[in-house]
Amino acid sequence: MTEDAPLTPHEEDQALAAELALGLLDDDDLAAANTRVSEDAGFARMVLDWQERLAGLAEELTPVMAPARARHAIRERLGHASPPLANDPTERRAWWRGPMGALTGLLAIAAVAAFLWMPGQQSPAPQPGFQAQLQVQDSEMRVAARLDGREMEIATENGALPSDRDLEIWWIKPDGSAPVSIGLVPRDGNLRMTLPEGLDPAEDIKIALSNEPLGGSPTGQATGPVVAISDLTRS
Repeated sequence: MTEDAPLTPHEEDQALAAELALGLLDDDDLAAANTRVSEDAGFARMVLDWQERLAGLAEELTPVMAPARARHAIRERLGHASPPLANDPTERRAWWRGPMGALTGLLAIAAVAAFLWMPGQQSPAPQPGFQAQLQVQDSEMRVAARLDGREMEIATENGALPSDRDLEIWWIKPDGSAPVSIGLVPRDGNLRMTLPEGLDPAEDIKIALSNEPLGGSPTGQATGPVVAISDLTRS
């Protein structure tokens, strides 16, 4: 067997430029490569060439929406949603949830109310609440969707999910655009989330459930039958 020939300095530079363009460097290696980009015009050109080459490859790809479970995990990490049973009911309450915390909260509310009722102050208009009741076809399962402003809660009120399938939740606008997946019906507890930008509650919005493989639709569109659909109504 013959050993692989070592890379030439030019090949090493090309490899480093490719790693930087792909985002594979971190810590000291990333800092050193970025410093070299700012100081070495030839190396900076190599990085730009790799970025353009990789961008050309991306143009040939068909965009595919990530599975609902992955999107919900991202929302959780960003603080826009909480997982089912996120709060342990047996956990000892913090002091601010006890009597002293309640008293402090009441005093704060009273101060805010006094400020809002001062002459020249106007109370902000409350955001309307909405709800939808979704009865799953050929099943005893019933799912409720409730919205308070842009905060949404999904709760299973009756029945249970099959062990080998998931129900995916879809937001349907009246303009005929493609339905938007907003998560999966939780198997335990309730699903709470903040609606993504561009999804605005209104009475002409519909909420639907589709029967999907575990983890949700792999394509970003409903692949299974729609088993429940309901209009949003004011609560």
